[in-house]
Amino acid sequence: MTKIQAFFWDYDNTLLETAAAHWNKHQTVLARYGITLHENFRQRIYENNGNQNWEWMREELGLKVPQKEYLAEVDAEFQRHMINLEMRPGVEHLLYLIADLNIPQAIITNARRDSAEPVLQSKNVLSLMKFVLFKEDYTGRKPAPTPYLVGFDKMTAVIGKPINPKRCIAIEDDPKGVESAHKAGSIVIHRKLAENEPASPYADYSCYHEADFINIVEKLVL
Repeated sequence: MTKIQAFFWDYDNTLLETAAAHWNKHQTVLARYGITLHENFRQRIYENNGNQNWEWMREELGLKVPQKEYLAEVDAEFQRHMINLEMRPGVEHLLYLIADLNIPQAIITNARRDSAEPVLQSKNVLSLMKFVLFKEDYTGRKPAPTPYLVGFDKMTAVIGKPINPKRCIAIEDDPKGVESAHKAGSIVIHRKLAENEPASPYADYSCYHEADFINIVEKLVL
């Protein structure tokens, strides 16, 4: 079996279940300005970070609040409830298993640093990671391969030896993230957000349930 050199996690809805909290923060803050966020925007909220959501809300919902002010409000609302955020089933077990195997881990996320870093600190995840790449740390966004290509280069620099993407594992919940990691050359596990969600055609493995997720990862790393 190929020895795995590095392990890369997405953050939102891969490590932690955050979709509902992100939806609620926007819904709550927009209501302060008399704007109703309708249910049909839920997928759009899920797929975008705060910058991107502010942009389309300004254009389509008539949001007048400056970007910096709006993002500060939604971040405060999100972090006010971060104690209630939970890791997805199976994640904690695998985080420590991978650490025990001395496989370096990192996070590559589309999330902004101000939004995500306090949450990751509160959940004691950062101590297990070599680094985190936030949206500010690379150009473009998933599904382009750039985030992972930057991540591979950074991991090479951090651990002091080159890594082969084909010997790296990436975990993603969003099909765009799966495509990004695949295009960069990594082994990709699509940890679906819903059981009935179709598997990404770019995934090497796909699963939803905890037992299946753990089984796939353990077969790859043990």
